[in-house]
Amino acid sequence: MEKSRLGNPNIFALGAFGFSLAMLGVELTIDHAAAGATMYAVFFAGLLEFIAGMWLIAKGESYLASIVALFGGWLLGFFLLNTQGKVLGLANPAGNAWYMFALLVPIAFLAIPAVKMGRTKLICAFVALFALVLALGLGFLLGPAAVGKPYMVIAGWCAFISMFFIWWLMYDNIMELMHPHEG
Repeated sequence: MEKSRLGNPNIFALGAFGFSLAMLGVELTIDHAAAGATMYAVFFAGLLEFIAGMWLIAKGESYLASIVALFGGWLLGFFLLNTQGKVLGLANPAGNAWYMFALLVPIAFLAIPAVKMGRTKLICAFVALFALVLALGLGFLLGPAAVGKPYMVIAGWCAFISMFFIWWLMYDNIMELMHPHEG
């Protein structure tokens, strides 16, 4: 059976995820006023990643499905925590920090197959995402004062590094669509 040339949800999942990381990097390193746009980028990425995860499950690609569905659902939850959760009085810096920290173990576990398969770009993306989530969690936990601010800046740079590797993976998927039987 020939592989579908139009049936690759990885491209829009990776594109949307990279987009949200770019916006987060801008907010944390260049212009904090981008925070509102970042939250909508988080929603956009979460929705597209979750849809892609369900699509990948239907295609039988459970590893990739697990990655994008987990991150997609997590991003949607973060969006809801910081929008509706604020309205309900549920959102606070400590809650945001622990929301971050809770993702560290799944990131580490999801990286194991990438390491075993020797997928360098994916490994680099996982390392950068782990560092991003850890730094962001520490930044939330330590607060916006002088103690927490450096962690937020580190998280911003990790967001850009993650974005780079995730968009590189997207590029690889685009090239695979154009040349499905090469390399």
